[in-house]
Parts: sequence; C-alpha cells; structure tokens
Amino acid sequence: MSRLIFVPQFPTKLRYQEFWITEFQKHFRKYFSEIITLGESYINNIKDRRSEKHMFSPIQQSISLELEQINEFYNLKTYDDDALFLSDLSFPGFFTNVLYHKPIKHTYCFVHGTSRNYLDYFEPVRFSKFDCESGHAKLFKRVFIGSVYHGCKLKWDNTMVVGLPFPPYKTFKEEKIYDIISVARPNNQKVSLHIEEPVEKEFGPIIRKECNSWEEYYKFLSQGKVLLISSKEDTFNYSIMEAVMNHTVVFAPNKLCFPELLPKKFLYDSYEELEVKLNRVLKYPEDYKPLDKLLCNDLCEKFYENIVEVMKDGFKFKNPPRI
Repeated sequence: MSRLIFVPQFPTKLRYQEFWITEFQKHFRKYFSEIITLGESYINNIKDRRSEKHMFSPIQQSISLELEQINEFYNLKTYDDDALFLSDLSFPGFFTNVLYHKPIKHTYCFVHGTSRNYLDYFEPVRFSKFDCESGHAKLFKRVFIGSVYHGCKLKWDNTMVVGLPFPPYKTFKEEKIYDIISVARPNNQKVSLHIEEPVEKEFGPIIRKECNSWEEYYKFLSQGKVLLISSKEDTFNYSIMEAVMNHTVVFAPNKLCFPELLPKKFLYDSYEELEVKLNRVLKYPEDYKPLDKLLCNDLCEKFYENIVEVMKDGFKFKNPPRI
C-alpha cells in the first residue's frame, strides 16, 4: 500500500498555510491509498491562529506543533514504499533533522523563503541558518520552490520551480471605492517608503485594512482599483494572484519574482514610471482589462499535479491513481 506522510505547517489564519493542509491532502489523496498527517490532532485543537507578527506564524506554537510532529514520526512504523512531504523546510526547521536518524527513501519538501532573504525575520542569524537549511535540503530527493528568482538565490541542485497554487476561495467584483490599496505588512521588507511616500503625496492615502476572514480580505482586494506592491525583498507574492483573482490591477517593482508573474505593463523601475502608470490606470481603467489574462505564470494551474508527477518518477505507485 502506498502511503504519504504529510508534514504541514502551522495553519496561521489568513495565510496560505491555512488552506494548504486541506488542499494538499485533497489532491494527494487521488494518488495515495493512505495519508498520515503528522500533528493533525494538535492542529485541530488550536484555538488562536493569529499572531503578533501581522499574521506571521506564531513562533512558540509553531515549535510546539513541530515537536509534536517529530514525536509522532518517531513512533510511526515506516515502510520502504512510504513517501514523505514536508510543506516547509525552513520554519521552524527542526523536523528535517530527524530524517537523518530515521531516513525515508522518498522525501520531498517545499521551501517558501529561507534565510537568503536579507530582510527576513531571521536576518541576525541568516548566514548560519542558511547553512543549516542547505544541509537539510540534501536529505530530500526534490525541493519544490515558488519562483526562478528563489532558485537563483538558493543555488541547490535538487530544486524545482512549481509556483504556488491558486487559493480555493470565492472571489468578488465589488464596487471600486479605493484608488490605491496595500495588503503588505508594514515593515522594511514589504514597504519601500521612497515609493509609497511620493505616491501618497500625489494620489492620496494608500488604504490598508486589517481583515478577519478570507471573505473580508478578498472583498477589500476587490474594492481597490490598484494594489500597489513596493517590496524590497520577496520570493513569491501571493497577493498578486489574489488581487488579479478579485479583479484588481497590480503594480509591482520590475525585479525579484515579479517579472515571472506580471507583464511589463504592470511593472515599474522607478517612482516616475509608476506615477505615469497610476495616472493612466486611474483615468482609463478599461485599458487594463480583462484581468484574468494578467498573470504570466501558468505553473499555478497545475501546481499539485506537477508535484505529483515529479514524485511519481522516483516512486512507483502500487495502485493506479484514483481520479
């Protein structure tokens, strides 16, 4: 019997971790006879999934979950035809160590950020942390990543770009009541003041709103004419996909992962170029439709299928896929 041992992230509310747990299991269930989700009971008992870090994974609870997953894995009888999928190599980063002591032949994982991000939360220890991550990565047959930009930073031999999946939530076409909005965490990584300050001086305030549900968040996205991204560092910006899904134009810097996601029409190299584009989209919004053709990246449509195809090459399923 072909089993998958699935190791999810802490399901922080209103971040992709929340739906990756159910979506990964739903898609993998087509191919595996059994899925064992490590830490599932702990996850089901979590009451508060928000955090003080603007929806960033709460450190203490994330560590507690990973320790529970390690304990369950050590007490689990494993077989040669088991496969293991770890949904985040980097954070907190303890689980991978056990694969050295209790190896699984068919191991795969996803990497979201890692310490090569010079503005990351772990910046003070990012060099030593990245050395650990690089060593951990060698324990996996394949490490999946979101963007080519990300892969160029990592420079690991076993990476594969698969993008990110489209979120499985209802979208909206709300009345456009805000000219420019932002959903970025207000920190040095996600917000460039030399871009946003002149934008606000010329076009008025950039609207930000704290949301308490996916529906509220998507409605807010849909109410903006433009989602402005001014990140100094990023790997794969989920809000680009979410904005386009909810019928909002996106402008992002012409660097990092953004050229992989957006046509040149929606990228800017300077404030002056952004100012011209903002003036045009606010005056002639019809020139920027249909938005469903905006995204360049076509990996996202087949995200789960692409991962399974890679796994199948190194892992012979005893049972035919159940579609």
